Amino acid sequence: MVRTSLTRGWRSMKEQSYILILLFIYRLLWGYFLYRFVRSAVIPVMQHYPTADAGGSALGRLLFYIEGQFALSSDSAVHGWLLMLLALSLLRLLASPFIRAGLIYELHQESKGERGLFFFPGMKLHGLSVLLLSLVEWLLALLPLWWLAPKVYGLLLSSVMDYSKLLTVVPYILAWLVYLYLVRLFILYMQFGCTAGNGMFSSLLIAFQVLFSAILISLVLGAGGLALLLISGLTGIFAPGLSALLVRQLCPLPATLFRMWGVAAQYHLWHSKRFPQ
Repeated sequence: MVRTSLTRGWRSMKEQSYILILLFIYRLLWGYFLYRFVRSAVIPVMQHYPTADAGGSALGRLLFYIEGQFALSSDSAVHGWLLMLLALSLLRLLASPFIRAGLIYELHQESKGERGLFFFPGMKLHGLSVLLLSLVEWLLALLPLWWLAPKVYGLLLSSVMDYSKLLTVVPYILAWLVYLYLVRLFILYMQFGCTAGNGMFSSLLIAFQVLFSAILISLVLGAGGLALLLISGLTGIFAPGLSALLVRQLCPLPATLFRMWGVAAQYHLWHSKRFPQ
């Protein structure tokens, strides 16, 4: 079942290559903005960080933290950068459900034997319904943070003087990430049913039925994404310069491909249970 879903997902990718190119350009533009943000706002701040080579100490790190707290509360330039980052992040967050709606609608039409450009009509037809389900996803994702955030924040504060205490934060972060993955997976299957017009909750039941296969699909494609990340990082370390720049600029293309492939594979897994042949 996993192999069949991956194979069918790959075939769907070939039918939707124009979407891949559009999303690649979209991610390139977003990456350029982040580059400008880091270069203009983050690097000047980090140049003041007390490194070990410069005789940095726990007290120096504490003073750096206090200076950062003061800048966040009083520096208008910092406020401007943060507001710009927040606005663009919110815009991207709101655009993501419409992009997913277009992709899912394209998959629905392909499964019916239709051929054409259905991405933008899908955004128009199902963008709002997918957005509403995404709002539920975001709310469920944030609920544990009501308890988790103060606890992690306290641990991070205590680690300013002792880095070893950062290890105590790891189990909490990992547990939240696993919870976040499951919420996203279940909402994705509900979005399949919602856009198909044949029931969200029956699709949620299918997600529970195929949970093991769905996790395997995510692990296989996630391993591909991790390999890309390692290649990009190792290229920057061992072959800095033009080669590292080219690899970094091209990475959004295969990364976007793996994400689209993951959605397509999960769709075909859902479709095989929803419409068994």
